[in-house]
Amino acid sequence: MLDAIIIGAGPAGLTAGFKLLQKNLEFLVLEAQDQPGGNVRTLAHQGYKLETGPHTFMGANEFVFKLVSELNLDPSLMPASPAAENRYIFRAGKLHPLPNGLIRFLKTPLLSASAKLRLTLEPLIPNRAKPLETAWEFFVRRFGEEAATYIMSPFISGIYAGNAKQLGARASFPKFWNFEKESGSMIIGAAKFMYAKRKRLKQEGITLKKGLFSFKDGLGALTKTIAEKLGKNLLCSATVETIVRDTTKFIVRAQGQEFLARSIICAAPPPSASALLSGLAPGAGKIFNALPMSPVALIHWSQNAIDFPPGFGFLMPRLYQLRVLGTLFPSQLFPNRAPQGQSLFASFYGGMTDPEAVELSDDELTATLLKEHQEIFARKLGPPEMLKILRYPGAIPQLLPDHPEKIAALLDQTKKIPGLFLAGNYLTGVGLEHAVISGYNSAEQCLKFVVERFKG
Repeated sequence: MLDAIIIGAGPAGLTAGFKLLQKNLEFLVLEAQDQPGGNVRTLAHQGYKLETGPHTFMGANEFVFKLVSELNLDPSLMPASPAAENRYIFRAGKLHPLPNGLIRFLKTPLLSASAKLRLTLEPLIPNRAKPLETAWEFFVRRFGEEAATYIMSPFISGIYAGNAKQLGARASFPKFWNFEKESGSMIIGAAKFMYAKRKRLKQEGITLKKGLFSFKDGLGALTKTIAEKLGKNLLCSATVETIVRDTTKFIVRAQGQEFLARSIICAAPPPSASALLSGLAPGAGKIFNALPMSPVALIHWSQNAIDFPPGFGFLMPRLYQLRVLGTLFPSQLFPNRAPQGQSLFASFYGGMTDPEAVELSDDELTATLLKEHQEIFARKLGPPEMLKILRYPGAIPQLLPDHPEKIAALLDQTKKIPGLFLAGNYLTGVGLEHAVISGYNSAEQCLKFVVERFKG
């Protein structure tokens, strides 16, 4: 009898497994794919290092760094180059750097003079936080329509591949929403939050790093290292078919085998979790089905390394006849991502504002990419020396205005099944740190349940 079975070997499931390993529990992680990592993997392809999902994590990600330290991965940490400070927004046919200081803010052509004035008045805007307000309504109200159009909405596309007019402000940007609710202003609230966080970290003896980070061998080093540590506790190509529970245990059938366990951590994405848990908790299955997932096509491509703007990448406002959501410049962020003389790019298409893009053929996507980036970079582009297209029909959870209520109802449903726990970034957000935190939390809940019920 196993103490636990973890379903899914993405960052959340792997983190949960690593924590259970530290506590000497008997468990298995079952992964449907032939390799672990979920969307956090690094592919070696024709001399390039290609990320299958996120490319970096922030120095402010406290729990990611906690995990990195526990895995002894600190020596392989790699900070992004100074070029990462340059982020661009496309407007009026040009890429404009996002201003990162007062002087640059005053001089930038990205916003009109009236929009800049409106943005600086944010602390004076009345506090009217509403629980079901969309992200678009929230940012327009706090910063004005022009800033919401050219700055906030592109970042929403970049983070969620979502539609600002559909996502919930409270659900998708809870810190920002609470800054207004508690302090009457995002700017003032953010300042108070950062002061309190610095004070807490100083008391705890924790020093957070600044900037963006990855690893020498790519972000996939994180999930690969955990998978290696799990060893025989991880089974890939093990698609879970059914989960049944009797009075004392769960019976899990996967790939023709039957496993018995005292508890389950379901770290599968919402569509898979719905199919797996509908029999155990029908109400939970319905809620999972009500969590939309944005489709994304990720195109890795290269060009000769000349005449490209230095930076992290660019984002595209959703008001031009250009389908790209945004493009990253990985070879400018870290060394050894591309062969000498080549620039590596990672472009995102699709999302909730253009789901049909994911259905385009490889040739159609490539032609669209080259045509658009010739306009964006204002230079002729040749056929990519390297091209790899990854398609994700359900890539990123969409946190709609009532998402917190859905998650509360979902957790209420799972509490009716003793020993069933959830992990995944969809619970509280979509970032890597959200996945890691959910892994920590689910492991703690599982450990407490097993110890109190069976080993106390």
